[in-house]
Amino acid sequence: MKFAFNKCPPVTQKTNVINFEPAVSRELLLTKHPNLIYMRDGEVVLYKRANSRVWQARFKLYDRKWHSYSTKHYSLEFAKRIAGEIYDEARFRERAGIAFIRRKYEAIARECIKEIESEREAGIKLMTNRDYIRAINKYLIPFFGNYCLENITPELISEYEKWRNKLMGKVPQSSTLTTHASAYNRVIEFAIRRGWLSQAAPIPHLNRKGLKGKARPAFTREELAFLLDYLKTYSNGGHSKVAKEMRLLSRDYIELLTATGMRCGRESQNIRWRHIEWYIDPKTEKRYLRIWVDGKTGARHLIAKHFAEDALKRLCKREALFNNKPLDQVLSEQHDILVFKLKDGTQPKSFQTTFKWLMKASGLLKDKSTGQSRTLYSLRHTYATLSMMDGMDIHTLAKQMGTSVGMIERHYSKLTATMAAEKLSV
Repeated sequence: MKFAFNKCPPVTQKTNVINFEPAVSRELLLTKHPNLIYMRDGEVVLYKRANSRVWQARFKLYDRKWHSYSTKHYSLEFAKRIAGEIYDEARFRERAGIAFIRRKYEAIARECIKEIESEREAGIKLMTNRDYIRAINKYLIPFFGNYCLENITPELISEYEKWRNKLMGKVPQSSTLTTHASAYNRVIEFAIRRGWLSQAAPIPHLNRKGLKGKARPAFTREELAFLLDYLKTYSNGGHSKVAKEMRLLSRDYIELLTATGMRCGRESQNIRWRHIEWYIDPKTEKRYLRIWVDGKTGARHLIAKHFAEDALKRLCKREALFNNKPLDQVLSEQHDILVFKLKDGTQPKSFQTTFKWLMKASGLLKDKSTGQSRTLYSLRHTYATLSMMDGMDIHTLAKQMGTSVGMIERHYSKLTATMAAEKLSV
């Protein structure tokens, strides 16, 4: 238990044992209880709590904060010995740059998760922070939970990596290891900010090197044209009411992903009609569809290719609340309604299953060169590939897709070199 004192009371010659209530002011303590047991030239104070026979010790370090600990002894002689040992250890740890307050990894990680959850509630890095929480709960706490941070060694890190790989049943990819390492570092940084760990403490870091991820299969320009044409008839099928709705909705969803390069899932499925507008270029006076999205890397505006207008017109026509209003009027009215929803107002959990059935039916499931199965993310990969082939610069593409230039370069470095072959060969 800690006491709110500014200074340790002056040394007195009286050494009678007393009991006093905790959390009292210094002036009141000196008035009611002037007799305490002092050690180390007054640096360490022994006292007893009210209704307790166990001796407590309290002292200040260079941080100018009071530190209180139980000696766990009734005997004054033993209590003095324990208090001296606690004080000596505290001074040693302070000189070595190690925080005296020792907390186990689990306790720190739980507090860190609360901070991360607060960020998510504020809309900060929703996907990234979700991945951090998952890594901390599923991997880091189960292994490091009972260790103090300063007791984590390189040898322990090696043991953890073997344990994690066994739990996952594979050697993770570099992207997964980067997420785990960042989550681990987040806990360490949180402990330092709270004063539970010194910045000078030599804490080893997790390895970020793993299996190199395989490039996701894209569609060729010809395959994409075939897919969009195939959807015209495929979207009108379906054996059940929900299946019929999902096919119609999937066609519009796929076309919008293809026209923008936005991420499938939360980023695209949470778009509302008020997020879509006509943007008029002040120089050319041409108008473009501009969509506001909020996803993995934050909010941004993106420009859709012109054929996205057809998908929006179909969606607008099927929305009963719009009562057959033209698209321009709907966009001007800024409705706070989800774009991608079923007739009963519910939002589809995912389009992945419907897309998989589409891929099987169209014969486009497997990439011919790699044999990999295509997913909805292949549409984003296709957008990036075809945009670069059409001459879009990396900086514009990165801004449109909500990613970094470095990420574009890492994933499409081979493509950029191939595209520059003509210039390089001159």
